[in-house]
Amino acid sequence: MRQHGFAVSLLASVVAVALSCKPDGPRPLEHPEQETMAPADARSFLAKVQKERGVPAEGAPVNSMDEVLDVIHGDDIRRLESAGRFVDGKPGIDALVVHATVELVWSDAMSTLGRIVEEQRKRADATQARLSQQRDAGRKLSEAQQSELDRATKDVQFDAQAKVALDVLAKDHAQVAGDLVNEALRQFPEDGRTYRVAAYYYLLAGDWQHFDVAMTWLKNNEKDEARIQYLRGMEELKRYEIQADANRFFHEALRLDPKLVRAQAKLVLTENGIDAIRRELEGLRALAPQHPIVTIAGPAITSEYDTASSVTRALESRQSGPGGATAAPVAPASPPPAAQPASPPPNGPAH
Repeated sequence: MRQHGFAVSLLASVVAVALSCKPDGPRPLEHPEQETMAPADARSFLAKVQKERGVPAEGAPVNSMDEVLDVIHGDDIRRLESAGRFVDGKPGIDALVVHATVELVWSDAMSTLGRIVEEQRKRADATQARLSQQRDAGRKLSEAQQSELDRATKDVQFDAQAKVALDVLAKDHAQVAGDLVNEALRQFPEDGRTYRVAAYYYLLAGDWQHFDVAMTWLKNNEKDEARIQYLRGMEELKRYEIQADANRFFHEALRLDPKLVRAQAKLVLTENGIDAIRRELEGLRALAPQHPIVTIAGPAITSEYDTASSVTRALESRQSGPGGATAAPVAPASPPPAAQPASPPPNGPAH
């Protein structure tokens, strides 16, 4: 149990700032000049995309607090709107914190998808530039190359528009959450649940000073709770930009809670190599088949994986061709390394 003096000092630090300086939501987006889409238009754009891909814009209505918690835990984006409506205006710390969490999960999901879509846009842009340069230099494109150029051109346009929509919605939901977090700090400044949701908010906002303060309330449960491991992974990703360390925290969160969908979604973002990314995409599809990362970013990931797989098969076929005529040269065998003395296995955590 914390000493009373420390708790009072910590509380004063958080509440004084919270009440004197209302949170504004996340820091400015990477390209604020591109934010020309209203939140309503952003919602319409994403709903249209989902409909074109056979996914209804909204899921079944939420009619109980148990269902609200299931929606949050399962990152069920299509039901977050209904979950927010159900809990909105209900009294007490639980309702206030849960409502803030709904908005934060929503903002988090939009931001994650936005980062994935932006990476896909960069790749499509590179393909478009390469093939356009060849065409403009007078080199005749094959039918497959022309098809690839057309697809890349469409992808660049779609991904750019999707990124703007996702950024707008991420900011919009974070701002709503900020109002709810402020109210929780005002009404329930001595309740640990307040600081759990405050830590999530400050993390998404990139307010690391207040994130650190809020996290001191959660340290006792940090190693054993998946959601806190998830916050640490997000900190590595956003604050320190160390993707490998973030990935380890997300794996640990899933070890503690294999159905924490937002941790699985982050693995799609933080893995390296198309084989690993596609593996985590399929893991996300198994947990949440209609998650927007699956339906919006998934087709491009699958297409890249299929292309990479076909190249790998072709290379393997040539290397094992009849008579070895086209096989890659084999390096001469070298003597095996000397045996190392036995040592105990490392004691690090399994991921």
